[in-house]
Amino acid sequence: MSSLYIVIDLIHDLLAHEPMKEQIARRHILENGALVLAKARAAGVPVAYVRVAFTGDFAEAPTASPLFSSFKGSGLLRLGSSGVAVHPAIAPLPADIDIVKHGVSPFIGTRLDAEIARLGVTQLYISGISTTLAVSSAVREGHDRGLAITLIEDTCAAHDDTDHASEIRILSQLCTIRSASETTFVSL
Repeated sequence: MSSLYIVIDLIHDLLAHEPMKEQIARRHILENGALVLAKARAAGVPVAYVRVAFTGDFAEAPTASPLFSSFKGSGLLRLGSSGVAVHPAIAPLPADIDIVKHGVSPFIGTRLDAEIARLGVTQLYISGISTTLAVSSAVREGHDRGLAITLIEDTCAAHDDTDHASEIRILSQLCTIRSASETTFVSL
């Protein structure tokens, strides 16, 4: 079984604003993510970073999206800016896979499917934000592609605990839920 660890949207622009900033700190998302990242690297499991970003005019964003419309003109989520860089606590290495997305899904309009096929991946491990949006989308779409999914619960966050817990409960029907300390990777 070939595995891939996916880190979703743990970028400066999304981590620095409330309520996500408080959730990330209180839930120790970056520390837990660093632990899982070290385990993946030690086992030789490839790592993919999926980041949401747009050109300055948000031309790539879904046109009817209330979510992305709220970012237009904010200066946030701009391709090439430091705001869409991954937090240094879980920084990518040159060999890691970098995937830029222009929507909620890490699959739609990206090369994630091609990377999964290239690597022969059958198992995804998922971390990131937001549990209720991009993480949920990754679990659901990975499940429907026939992949085994492990969601690392304490490396994910939503805008509040209630939404996070509710989504984890729902997603448990589609994937295995683990904590960072429980997560293990099989060496390649």
